Amino acid sequence: MISACETQEFVPFGRTYIEKHPGIFELQVQNHVCTEQGVPLVKSFRDISITDSKKPKEQWSFKRQHKLCPSDSETCDEELYVSGNTVIWSHGGHGGVQHILKSFTMDTPVLQALWFDFILPNTETIPDPPHSLDIEGELQSGICVVEMGCVSCFCETGEEYSMALPFQIANAWKMKNGLLFERTVSVAESSNSKRNFPNQTTVFSMLHCLDEVSPVIMRTNTSSGLKVSYMTDTSQHIVFTSVEPSLALMYDTQLGVHSAWKIQRAKFEDCNLVCGSLDNSLYHPVPGTPLNNQSSCSSRYFGNISSQSPSVSPMRSFSGRISSPGCLHLPQPISPMISRSQSPAITSGSLHRFHTPSPSIGRHSGNYFRTPPVCSNNVSLINESFTEWVEPLRPEVCLEHIWTEPAPAIRDGSLGKSSKVFQMKDLCGQQYLCYLVSYRQQLRCVKFEESNDLSQLIFGSVSIIPAKDALPIESLNLLVILDPNGVLFIYSGVTKINRLHVSTLPLGSGSINMLKPVTPINSPQRGGIFTSSRPPSAMDQAGFDEEITRLSPVQTDLEDSSHFDEFPTHSSYIQGLRDNVGARFTIELINGSMCRAVMPKSSASPGIEKSLLSLRHMLPRDVAITILGKWYTARNTPGGLVNQSEWALFTKTLFGLMGYDTSRLALTRQEDADISASPLMLAKKPRQSDQGSEDDWDTMISSDHHKLVKSVFENSLGFQSPIDLLQTSKHSFPSSINTSAVLFVQIPAVFIALHLTFEELQLNTTLVEEVENLVPILYQLSSDLRRSNYADYYCRKFPSLFDSCSDEESQITEDHLSRLQYPNVDFDFVFSVDQWVSLALRQVDCRPFPYIPGVSNLTKSIISLYAVLVKQNMTTEQAVDRCLRRLAPSGHRGPISDLSLSRSFSVTVPTNSVQERTVLYMTDLGMTLDDLEYLPIGLSLPLREAIFHCRYNPPSDWPEEPYILIGRQDLSQLLSLGKKKKVCSPGMYSYKPYPDVEGTQYEEDGMEHLDQELLRLRFSEDLRVSEARRLLQSSRPARISLTQRPEVSDHDFIEEQERHLYNICIRTMALPIGRGMFTLCTYHPLPTEPLPIPKLCLQGRAPPRNATVDLTHIDTPANMSTWPQFHNGVAAGLRMADFSQVDSTWILYNKPKGNELTNEYAGFLMALGLNEHLIHLHSLNVHDYLSKGSEMTTVGLLLGLAAAKRGTMEFATTRILSIHVAAFLPPTSTELNVPHNVQVAAILGVGLVYQGTAHRHTSEVLLSEIGRPPGPELDNCTDRESYSLAAGLALGLIMFGKGNEVIGTSDLGMADTLCHFMTGGHKRPLIGNNKERYKAPSYQIKEGDNINVDVTSPGATLALGMLYFRTNNSAVIDWLRVPDTQFMLDQVRPDFLMLRTISRGLVMWDYVVPSFDWIKSMIPPILQEKAFERKQGEGEDVMIDYETMSQSYCNVVAGGCMVIGLKFAGTANQMAFGTLMKSIKLALTIMSSQSHVEQTGRGVLENCMVTILLSLAMVMAGSGNLEVLRLCRMLRSRIGPPHNIFVTYGSHMAISMAVGLLFLGGGRYSLSTTPEAIGIMLCAFFPKFPFHSNDNRYHLQAFRHLYVLATEARVVLPRDVDSGEPCYVPLEIKFKDTEDYSGECFRTSAPTLLPQLDKIKEVKILGPRYWPITFQIDKNWSTLQLLLKKNGVLFVKQRAGYLSYVLDPKGYRSMLAKSLTSDHSSHTSVQPDVIKAFTSDPVISSMADYFLKGKENCQRSRTLQKLSSILYSSVTREKPEVISTHMRLDQVLNQSSFSLSHLGIRQLKNIFAYYYSSFSFRKSGSISTAQLLQMEFLLALKSHLEEKLDKWQAANMEVIVKYLQTNTVKGCNMSLLSAYVTWYDISTPDEISKIVVEGGPTLPVLCATLPHLPVNTVMQILTAWQAAV
Repeated sequence: MISACETQEFVPFGRTYIEKHPGIFELQVQNHVCTEQGVPLVKSFRDISITDSKKPKEQWSFKRQHKLCPSDSETCDEELYVSGNTVIWSHGGHGGVQHILKSFTMDTPVLQALWFDFILPNTETIPDPPHSLDIEGELQSGICVVEMGCVSCFCETGEEYSMALPFQIANAWKMKNGLLFERTVSVAESSNSKRNFPNQTTVFSMLHCLDEVSPVIMRTNTSSGLKVSYMTDTSQHIVFTSVEPSLALMYDTQLGVHSAWKIQRAKFEDCNLVCGSLDNSLYHPVPGTPLNNQSSCSSRYFGNISSQSPSVSPMRSFSGRISSPGCLHLPQPISPMISRSQSPAITSGSLHRFHTPSPSIGRHSGNYFRTPPVCSNNVSLINESFTEWVEPLRPEVCLEHIWTEPAPAIRDGSLGKSSKVFQMKDLCGQQYLCYLVSYRQQLRCVKFEESNDLSQLIFGSVSIIPAKDALPIESLNLLVILDPNGVLFIYSGVTKINRLHVSTLPLGSGSINMLKPVTPINSPQRGGIFTSSRPPSAMDQAGFDEEITRLSPVQTDLEDSSHFDEFPTHSSYIQGLRDNVGARFTIELINGSMCRAVMPKSSASPGIEKSLLSLRHMLPRDVAITILGKWYTARNTPGGLVNQSEWALFTKTLFGLMGYDTSRLALTRQEDADISASPLMLAKKPRQSDQGSEDDWDTMISSDHHKLVKSVFENSLGFQSPIDLLQTSKHSFPSSINTSAVLFVQIPAVFIALHLTFEELQLNTTLVEEVENLVPILYQLSSDLRRSNYADYYCRKFPSLFDSCSDEESQITEDHLSRLQYPNVDFDFVFSVDQWVSLALRQVDCRPFPYIPGVSNLTKSIISLYAVLVKQNMTTEQAVDRCLRRLAPSGHRGPISDLSLSRSFSVTVPTNSVQERTVLYMTDLGMTLDDLEYLPIGLSLPLREAIFHCRYNPPSDWPEEPYILIGRQDLSQLLSLGKKKKVCSPGMYSYKPYPDVEGTQYEEDGMEHLDQELLRLRFSEDLRVSEARRLLQSSRPARISLTQRPEVSDHDFIEEQERHLYNICIRTMALPIGRGMFTLCTYHPLPTEPLPIPKLCLQGRAPPRNATVDLTHIDTPANMSTWPQFHNGVAAGLRMADFSQVDSTWILYNKPKGNELTNEYAGFLMALGLNEHLIHLHSLNVHDYLSKGSEMTTVGLLLGLAAAKRGTMEFATTRILSIHVAAFLPPTSTELNVPHNVQVAAILGVGLVYQGTAHRHTSEVLLSEIGRPPGPELDNCTDRESYSLAAGLALGLIMFGKGNEVIGTSDLGMADTLCHFMTGGHKRPLIGNNKERYKAPSYQIKEGDNINVDVTSPGATLALGMLYFRTNNSAVIDWLRVPDTQFMLDQVRPDFLMLRTISRGLVMWDYVVPSFDWIKSMIPPILQEKAFERKQGEGEDVMIDYETMSQSYCNVVAGGCMVIGLKFAGTANQMAFGTLMKSIKLALTIMSSQSHVEQTGRGVLENCMVTILLSLAMVMAGSGNLEVLRLCRMLRSRIGPPHNIFVTYGSHMAISMAVGLLFLGGGRYSLSTTPEAIGIMLCAFFPKFPFHSNDNRYHLQAFRHLYVLATEARVVLPRDVDSGEPCYVPLEIKFKDTEDYSGECFRTSAPTLLPQLDKIKEVKILGPRYWPITFQIDKNWSTLQLLLKKNGVLFVKQRAGYLSYVLDPKGYRSMLAKSLTSDHSSHTSVQPDVIKAFTSDPVISSMADYFLKGKENCQRSRTLQKLSSILYSSVTREKPEVISTHMRLDQVLNQSSFSLSHLGIRQLKNIFAYYYSSFSFRKSGSISTAQLLQMEFLLALKSHLEEKLDKWQAANMEVIVKYLQTNTVKGCNMSLLSAYVTWYDISTPDEISKIVVEGGPTLPVLCATLPHLPVNTVMQILTAWQAAV
């Protein structure tokens, strides 16, 4: 009998929870005053019911929870409880606390709740059709709640889906990645004739909540061929579905048979077959169907339709899914359905017309066709609609018939339907499908297995077990059966094992009679101590069986358990079984109470577990099931394991099953003695008194138990050898084996199975005890099977076995041996992993090593890894196949796919080095560093060496796992970048910066979220970041520190203060653009909070009283702060980093309160576009914003949309932009009043959307818009310059660098036209649309016949340069040349010369050199000679206009600087920096000379100077250069008179931009110099700055923010992979070779900005403190690109013997420590502080702390010396992982001599074998010649060991000889024999006996046999031998 453990009363958690649940409640909102008195009272009476409402039906289900609990714990279940309208989802453990996860209350009663798994496909387009139900995508799982007509899905991640279905659901079933729905079928429908129509389908599938439900088709192979049809048979019902394998079990109520079907994806041809079969019958009316055939489905839907508002009409397509059934019923069985795309426009009146109630009974369900919309209630139209045949919904799931059970003699009809179906496995892993037919009280089990090619399932015959109820125990592969008599039995598959006894069944509230207990009320529970007065052997005799009482408290022997049928019948207090999870299940009692029981384990010992698995594999199936069943019974009998160990029970059970007489077997007899001799087991006597007496002690001391325990302890502590206290009792008859025992013939197979298990267990050092328990069984079997080689092998491993060899004869005789069945294994050769490895290392060709799949995993791994190591000339697969042999399972069984070998090697990187192959193969086998810790040290050493060698320089193209194995987490982190979408947690930088700053100095200034870690490392030596932050501060009041002079009145002084404040405000208003650059992408907003926008403060504070100063007493321009506020909004929006949760809702959520669209919000929208977040804004919201008519919002939105869709030519965006540009509209279109700034933004937006596309039509329009005339009437009269410039820039962006390519634009004469616009001349006649549009002249401006060059030149000049970018076209270069005569110079405005110089630089891009000479080469000689040459008072050359010369000179220089700035943007090129610094100093010098300023004009000089400054900042972008910062600080301090005349708002804007560029993106970003970026930078840094804050005349201020599109993240921030702290790391960067230079590289220290990636070919982390990482352009370059995009964090791993640069900047500390200890003599006394001085590894420092400090006693100090020496060398040589190896080897030898373990000696031997072999990595010429263990250390160990063995040998020579002669050394001093024999590889006595001649062996022969012993030792042995003979 088997006893269940841990039973307890059970109530579903949902039932207790729902008592406290409020249930359904409705919130009633009272909208109007109720006028009808008394109506509410009547309504409330309606809800009152006199009859007592019934309790709602409850149901619940359980499943094992995977996510929240680790895989090995069995304690976590999920429960899904349904009652009425409420679903309770909870989880918790058995006996633990249940927690509610979610509760759902639905509107209508819940029919069912079940778990689901859907797959959301990765790609929009699934390959059509997918071949299986598994598709690539994201798994979504959660709860599906089924109501009558709708389904709600609640995902674990929070998504909710709800869908109405066009039919009533009868049942829902889970299938693989989807759900199946069975609809209810009316009685009338089921009696109808069957037709293959989709509208009669009864089962539907749904593969995702967002998909439509589609009809399921069936596929059967009949004798007449393949038949495919819709599932319309109303007699077929699903009773069960399973996910793995994907099966459905159906029951046919008509035929009364069950059938199995495979659920699979419907194939395309099947769909065609089934859809095609509809055509023929489509037009033929079914005879006898009445016209008013009304759908049951429709009547349900439309019963109350007139009372519903149209918006909730049930005819609406529910969320775009299947529409409700149509409402028109024709003679055909097809009712047209309203198209999914059309909202029904049928009035309720017309519905009644068609829904006249019909007396007819014939009904059919709604249909599932997509048909054209029904637009009229005229029936004649309907018939026409059939001519436009629309394809029905395509089936997605097909059920393919696999098996049908044999038809019964008598059909049971619907009664024969199974009430419970489940899958189960038996103890041998065979799969069964079981279904319980309650009507017959039968459990029918069908065995099924996969075919050899795994493509189909093969079903066997049906086995029947009589049962009232049944349940599988999944985790144990058992089956619990409630038989018709109400008794519980345990089965495995269809084999009965034993009866199940559930103790402590709660008595509940029923009568005692009803719950008649099986056990006596007072019987002890399981776990009590059961006693027996008869010896165990007495149980074997026949005749005892009749004495078995109902529950014997005695542990019965095995043979008796077969009589488990003899129990009293009808103890049927058990109603049923349910809710099985893992090993737990619920028993329902008749009185309605329940209890939860847990089935006991089959074993708690890993050794026994593995042994059982091996036996299961090696024995025939039926035998294996019997054995496993018997063991399960023996172990779990009530009281089975109370007084003996599990191993003792296992040994006894196993030998009993093999037929041994266990009472005569020394091995099991000793265990019996242990049990019977225990004082606890003595027969109970009446208790005399509670007081103890002296006699008690004496009794215990003299008991046998005490002697046994004493002997065991003495043995283990190494005292004298134990005396066998169990004298062999002389039995009256000789013992013999029972040959009819179930395992008798299989003894050799059992032996091999257990031996291979023994080898496996030995490879895990934590399972030593298991090995010790298993080895006596093996020794006994090897002796009995006469395998002396095995017996000797076990004795050598466990010397205590030498003593245990018993004198009694074996129970197996020679005659018996011949009757045994021997497996196909060579017994002459001992299979030992250690011996195999040592032979392989000596290059002896070994035979393949046998292994048992699923058991010998470690064996297989070790052998295959050594195979890779030894057979280096083969591929990995060949080497492994050559060295391993898989033992086939006993008997013919289908192929067990041995996944681990047959799987294709996932990592087949072609690699030469054997170390790399070894490491890759280790990861392939799934080995981790923890697994290496378990392995014996000798075997794991070569693997550790391979890891150690690969760590230095691993290949860069490995997968992630090998890097983790070799300890390079830095490289594995790099690879994981691409896998996970790492969105930084919103709080990543949420700590307050500048903790030392008191007060609210830095509150909310928009710069509080900078990455302080990065900036602290990059700029650690000064406060430049704080200074930049101060310079860009715009949210605090300005300080007005003026002193009131005596003669100034108070009123005048206030005005003076305000004028000063106004001058400061001009600067403040220009700062947000720079702040936007400084804080670009530095903030991670929370999706639940709006983005904070810092205020733009235009107030001042006057000390000492801090009085507020406002601009109230002086005149200021109107709308002065409009554009500054816009810039402030952009700056705030640009702070947002790449943040995935931006959606339309969040953008609207940030809208200012009161629905006023502010300027800040307009800027915020533009920033979202620049960050590419605006693409998430729905087009409806875009329309909403545009229709508000706010000019700023429109500008921001148009530019944002265009930036977000840059270069895509997207049609929708183009349309939005075109509405705002008249030129893109047809001439007849309505004139729209579009503000001028909006037109300017829109026209540049068109350029952005079409950037780089050379789109013909767009460029044509833009070309004509550059020269757009003023008018018509009052249009286009102000700020025309900015429109022309925007058109020119847009044209340039579209045609950038396309000048020499004649693609469709050559006939436009583009260059010619642009040149015409640039230089002027007669206007050309208008053509096309413009001719019509400009008929009416402008009323304000009369331009004449010539082109107004002042308007058209800037745009045309830049467009020309951009068009011919980098083409070096000489004609264009000449056009753009600066004029070199006085007359020609007079024809050109000096500021246009700057633009011409810039354009000329763009065309001759390749020749731009960052030197002042190049700039000079742009200046014609006349300017060089005459500029600034006018002398005061002297005769001047009247012919020369000195002012023009000077202005032209300045502009040309500034233009040259701008070109250098563009070409070297973001490079920090020192030569460019020097040239530009020289230029700006020149400008400052000119500024300081009064005469020069007068010649040039301050305004011109100022503009040129800030242009040069901006160019300088572009070159140094992101570098935080101090010199440029100082320049900016000096220039921005020019405030108030006299500066305010020429230092305008524009100057301050340029200066703030320069500061922002220096710290672009908080030091993370720099500028790019790709052609696209250069075009964008020209728009953003256009060298003409506004005069005041509302000035948009020449250039729209919003364009200044476009620089964002030219930025790129290039920072590399190293972080220590172990601590997560940022750190300094040296980098080496190699440039690609070009014509100008080759082999260039430079060294720097990260964190730093990398150069542009297209200029470099290698980035390398340099040692010595960190492990090297190399990025190479042809290998892992994409990883570097990804890393820069994702925050630039580069994980690095610090090496063991070093400190970080933060702790030890110059390396002095570690150098000092190493120099102190480099002298080897001082190793012995290394102090902990010294070791800690050059490593920060926490393990090593704590080891130094705890172990190297100690008292000075002699023994301890020797250990300390050894330890410190090991620790020191491990750390200095980068090998901290071998500390444990050293310690273990040291312990091997320092254990007291009696227990010098075989294991340790063997490992030391393996290490020497490896290091002396030719496979040692140090001999294979690898990168590093270091080896993990030092040879000196090993040789010291070796000499120490040999010295010890020599001493023992001298004293025990006769023992050695005795062993070699007879192999029996019982009673001798055995302590070191095993170590001696192992270390010197002494052959077995059997091998020696073969060479012994008469009188003893000869010396040469003996020397040859014992090659490892010295010759003098062999001579001593020979002498002793001859003496003994």
